[in-house]
Amino acid sequence: MIGFGGGIKALLVAALLLSPAALAVEDFYLSEGGPSIFVSSLRSTVETGRVGSVFVEIENRGEVTGLIEKRTPQTEEEKMLALMEGEMEMGASEAVGIEGRLLSRDERVKVLSRPQLAGSLSEGESLKAPMEFSVRAEKSAISGIYPMVLEVSYERLEDVQVTGNPLYPEIRFQRAKATQTISLEVPVMTGPKLEVADAKGSISPGRSSDLEVVIANNGDVTARQVRAKIVVYPPFSSVDDEVALGEIEPGKRARAKFPIEVDRSADPGERAIIFQLAYISGEGGEERREDLAALVEVKAPTGLRALLIIPIVAVALTLLYLGGARKGVRLPRIRRKRRW
Repeated sequence: MIGFGGGIKALLVAALLLSPAALAVEDFYLSEGGPSIFVSSLRSTVETGRVGSVFVEIENRGEVTGLIEKRTPQTEEEKMLALMEGEMEMGASEAVGIEGRLLSRDERVKVLSRPQLAGSLSEGESLKAPMEFSVRAEKSAISGIYPMVLEVSYERLEDVQVTGNPLYPEIRFQRAKATQTISLEVPVMTGPKLEVADAKGSISPGRSSDLEVVIANNGDVTARQVRAKIVVYPPFSSVDDEVALGEIEPGKRARAKFPIEVDRSADPGERAIIFQLAYISGEGGEERREDLAALVEVKAPTGLRALLIIPIVAVALTLLYLGGARKGVRLPRIRRKRRW
């Protein structure tokens, strides 16, 4: 049975064994080196005036470069303990419980996500999936590169102590918190900017024809799976079909044709037609929908069609003239010279 004084003494010994000072005196080795986190890849879907994502992939390029001998083993048992301790010290390059926090250095770009957990990485390992941060760029933000900071915190193995019987050793691990700050350059894009570059066709009253529309991407991100649909109002009519335009890269154009008819009573002049566009912004972006308007000219009929569509006023005047001649309207007489 241990008395009160002996119990206090045992607690003090245990406290010394668990303290860093005790570890520094009694263990055999101290490792050199440790974890080192690097950003291996960065991808951004952030566009001005919208909420997007920043994807960050990290890897552990740390290593243990060597062991510093703190105490030389004296007995065979200590040599066995030292050998086990040295092997465990070589694992000090692992980063445990990684947490990543993204910070913006520009007020126009704000990080909405909380810190992301990324697990643990041993030497040479990379994340299986990137950390994703939600970021909003204000409308005042122009396209360009914006400075950000990735704060990475984790625990690292600082020291190992192996004591007792080599067959049943007592192993104690001392860990320490570590933080790395990594500067990032995050691109913010304008995004796809689809516009009607041209809309033309031989359109006239009472006639069916094809309206050719040219859609241009004046932005800096590819518009994928673009689909166009025409929306018409009187005096126009059209089949309610959708045309697939595929991908439109920045600076490129795509053409679509829509069958369209114009009512016979339509007056010549410019008319507005609406085109509904659906597309996906970049890789893995969300589907968007936009309505674009274009002016289309309705031309006056020409040639035979112009002859067939005679103005009502002209017809009425002709009928009045013919009717008046039948009622004895006097025509000018031709005066002839008298013969002598």
